[in-house]
Amino acid sequence: MAQSDTASPFKLTVTEPEMWQRKIHVEIDPAHFEAEYGKNLRKARKGHARPGFRKGKVPMAMVEQDVGGTVRMDTLEELVPRAYQAAMVEHGFFPVGDPMLKDLAMNDGEPVTLDLEVEVRPVIEPRDYDDLPLTAREPELADDAVDEALQRLRESRAPWETADRPAASGDRVKVDIVPEDEAGEPDPARKTEGYQIQLGDENNFEAFETALTGAAAGDEVTAEVTYPDDHPSEALRGQSMTYRMTVLEVTEQVLPELDDAFASSLQEGQTLLELRAAVREELVREAEQKVDAAVREEIVDRLLERNPVEVPPSMLKDYLDGMVDEMRQRSAMYGRPVSDAELEQYREGSRDRAERTIKGMFVLEAVRKAESIEVRPEDVDERIAETAAENGWPLDQYREYVKRNREEERIGHELAEKRTFDFLKSRAQFRPAADAAAGD
Repeated sequence: MAQSDTASPFKLTVTEPEMWQRKIHVEIDPAHFEAEYGKNLRKARKGHARPGFRKGKVPMAMVEQDVGGTVRMDTLEELVPRAYQAAMVEHGFFPVGDPMLKDLAMNDGEPVTLDLEVEVRPVIEPRDYDDLPLTAREPELADDAVDEALQRLRESRAPWETADRPAASGDRVKVDIVPEDEAGEPDPARKTEGYQIQLGDENNFEAFETALTGAAAGDEVTAEVTYPDDHPSEALRGQSMTYRMTVLEVTEQVLPELDDAFASSLQEGQTLLELRAAVREELVREAEQKVDAAVREEIVDRLLERNPVEVPPSMLKDYLDGMVDEMRQRSAMYGRPVSDAELEQYREGSRDRAERTIKGMFVLEAVRKAESIEVRPEDVDERIAETAAENGWPLDQYREYVKRNREEERIGHELAEKRTFDFLKSRAQFRPAADAAAGD
């Protein structure tokens, strides 16, 4: 608990009920308050009018009788922000929202007293971040990883052609779908035309898979679907529906040969051997990124074990609001609106992860400040040039994109985060996975 300079018109007492909260008890010197009040009352008199008096000539006692209460509250509204600013400067906290005013007392001849409560960024003095015990990891690449990646490349370049045969797993089947009504008759008003289903997709209804596997163009099949109790549409939850489907077309992918011609179609002059090497290099890079991500997660876990921190509730709420908005936008983009119940379920399911993310951000920032890890504008410029080169983008155009979209701050933050993780890894004690598991 600390107090301000005696020359100040404010007597401030700041307490910390929570790591993320400050409570500021303010006493305003009565003489100072009355002096400010009198000054504001004289200003109010200049524009005040009353029958029988010219504007600005109303006796002060009458002015006070008419507008004194309003002017007194206006004076308070002027002084409270000054007191709050003095508390922030004097006690060095950083608010994450606006303060709430509580327990106001204004009695004649006594100091004006009030409490301000505000959520703040927790103040962290990071400790024990040297010699973090981390698990040694190596990038892993399965023996058939390159072959599987090449197969995916072939599939991505394979055209779809009509198959004059019954449908099998992997084929696309185009159908007209008509649901039956309660009497078991087709309901043409709810007909869906030209709907395409790829057999073998894990999201397909099992009844659709069964009915369409082995069906050929021109066939008519039926499928009875029982919707789960947690289906997004409340009207369908737990309901059974029968669908009549007419197969319009069966198509299959015709995979290109895996040879030099295929490799050259991806990059002119490239051989199959060079393509395999490029694919392997990319897979190794992805594996290294996974290892790096796992190490970062472990670093955050170890830091939070040694540096407990609390998250301001309003900051967690804002973070979750942003996640929910992103989910809503993504769903709308893919043509699948989500219900309020789904969004609330997503919010609650994301709460622990979001809280951990914010805690990790606080502790990493504290380490960065403690070790004076900085990112200069020229570092950001260098990273912009590297990104353009890595992706084959014209540098001037990418610079313009970064400027137009105000990406400099994001790039700077990513660089600062990387440097902080690199610093912590350089000080860590890496243990073989077996030893780490035994130690845990």
